[in-house]
Amino acid sequence: MKKICHRCLAFYFIITHFVFISEINAQVPPTQNGKFVTVNGLKLYYEDTGKGMPLVLLHGFTRTSADWQPFIAQFAKSYRVITVDLPGHGRSDYMDTSEVYLHKKAAEYILGLLDQLKIDSANVMGISSGSFITLYMATMRPDLTKKIVLIGGQVYYSVKTRNVITSLESEIKNEWIKGMTEIHGKDKAALLVKQFWNFRKLYGDPLFTPDILASIKAKALIIHGDDDPIAPVTNAWEMFQNISQANLWIVPHGGHVPVAIPVNYDDFIRRSDEFLKGLWEENNMN
Repeated sequence: MKKICHRCLAFYFIITHFVFISEINAQVPPTQNGKFVTVNGLKLYYEDTGKGMPLVLLHGFTRTSADWQPFIAQFAKSYRVITVDLPGHGRSDYMDTSEVYLHKKAAEYILGLLDQLKIDSANVMGISSGSFITLYMATMRPDLTKKIVLIGGQVYYSVKTRNVITSLESEIKNEWIKGMTEIHGKDKAALLVKQFWNFRKLYGDPLFTPDILASIKAKALIIHGDDDPIAPVTNAWEMFQNISQANLWIVPHGGHVPVAIPVNYDDFIRRSDEFLKGLWEENNMN
């Protein structure tokens, strides 16, 4: 039986997790295009670029919407691109200050933001935790979410995920908090680190059983690294098997967030744009 090198996983996951850090040198300020909206007493930050069918982009846990910057200009040629700082991240308010971060609750706030913007039909794309929120949106408001793109997603926290988080204790509580303080500020970074650390013992969120996945009406594109060190590729296969209108792209050496690796940028834009425009459906009919 092969043994897992947890120190190697730690290094690999940290590099993948913070691949955008060189582009963010201080706590991320609002941009000229930045706006705030209050949803159930919570102030959320978002940016709204381009015209067309709304495309909502949701970043991963401990990150901000700035991670989507390499792709916004291209997507905005065809879509109304809405990037959001998830509740408790970046320029958005704390969702709460508990030690448990619930993605289903975050999804309720994102749906509230879309309601405020009077958007009743959208495509949604999420990375890691953002993909959990995307799945919740697709199950909670199936008529709103038309197409979804799930990157580095999970249907539940596996034993591997919990073990890897546990093995990263030193890095999470030291290296991570240093990097995240520059993005979120000291207090918010400390809370996010605590919440991520507690994912190792969180059950029921995310939780997408086959019957729940089968209820999703949206067409889906599932993107997953074949060597994802934290989310087993079996999660991608389970989504693909149970979401009725699903496509699967397994990325060689993609890590946890394949689209964060610069060599994959062009391929990601091409494939996701073709999927969103329905070109894959047309090809399958020929």
